[in-house]
Amino acid sequence: MNKLFRMMLYHLKKAAQSFVRHLAMSLSAATAVSVTLTLLALFLVLAGNVSLFAGNIENGLQIHVILQSDIDSEEELTDAGNTLKAIDNVAVATLSDKDEELELMIKEKGEAFAMYRGEENPLSNAFFVTVQDPDQIKETCEEIAQLDMVSDAVYGGTSVSSLINLLNMVRQGGLIFVLLLFLLTGYLISNTIKTTIYARSEEIAIMRNVGASNHFIKVPFMMEGVLIGLAGAVIPCILTCLGYRWFYDSIGGRLFTDLFALQPVWPFAVWVCFALAGAGVVIGVFGSFISTTRYLHWKR
Repeated sequence: MNKLFRMMLYHLKKAAQSFVRHLAMSLSAATAVSVTLTLLALFLVLAGNVSLFAGNIENGLQIHVILQSDIDSEEELTDAGNTLKAIDNVAVATLSDKDEELELMIKEKGEAFAMYRGEENPLSNAFFVTVQDPDQIKETCEEIAQLDMVSDAVYGGTSVSSLINLLNMVRQGGLIFVLLLFLLTGYLISNTIKTTIYARSEEIAIMRNVGASNHFIKVPFMMEGVLIGLAGAVIPCILTCLGYRWFYDSIGGRLFTDLFALQPVWPFAVWVCFALAGAGVVIGVFGSFISTTRYLHWKR
C-alpha cells in the first residue's frame, strides 16, 4: 500500500513538473477546457431548471371531470369517485362540489358570477383527477369522457403536451451539442499531451531501455491531463456559483409563476460544480490516454 502511495506521489510530481515546464501549452489546453465547461455549465443549469419546469407541469396536470347535473347525492358522488379511481392510470380523484366549482369560476372570471351563490348555483359537481403517467393523460381523459355519469372531461390539452415535448427537445439538443464540445476539447488536450511527449522523447526512450513499462510511462501524462482538466474547471465553477446566484436573486427565484420556479442556488450550484470538475477530469484523461496510447504503442 505504501509502495503504491509513493508511486502515485511520484507520478503526480512528474505530471506537475511537466505542467509547469510546458505552461503555455498547458494553459492553452486548460482554456479550451474552460470554454467547453462554461458551455456545459450553461447546459446543466438550463437542463436542471427545464427538468424542474417539466416536472412541475406534469405534476400539475389534472383532468377536470364534470359530472351530469343529476348526480348530486352523497352516495352517487362516492360511487362516481370509486369509478374514476378504478380506471387505469388514475392516481387520485378529488371531489369538487358545485359550490367549490362556483368559487373557482368566480376566482377565474370575476365577481360577476358571485350572484349565483347559494340555491341559484347552476353548476354540476366535479372531480379533479390526477394521473400516474402524464404521457397517457390524453387517453385517460378520453376514456373518462365516455362514462355515462360524465358530462365533460378536459385537461391542459395539446398545448401543455407540446410545451413538455419542447422542453425535452431543448435538453436533448443541448446534450448533443455538449458531447461534440467534449470531443473537440479532448482532441485539443490530446495534441497538447502529444507535444509534451515529443519534447520528452529522449527521456521516454531511456525509460524504455531500462525496462519501464508503457503503463509506468503513461500514468504521469494521464495525470497531467487531469491537472489540465481541473485547471480548466476553476473559472467555469466560479462563474456558475456567482452567475447563477445573481440570476436567481435578480428574478426572484422564478420565471413568471411558481410553476416555473428555479432550482435553489444551494445545493444546485454545488452539484453543477462537482459535475464540471468531474467532466474536466474525464476530458483530461480521455485526451491524454488517446495521445499516449498512440505514441507508446510498440512497433516490433
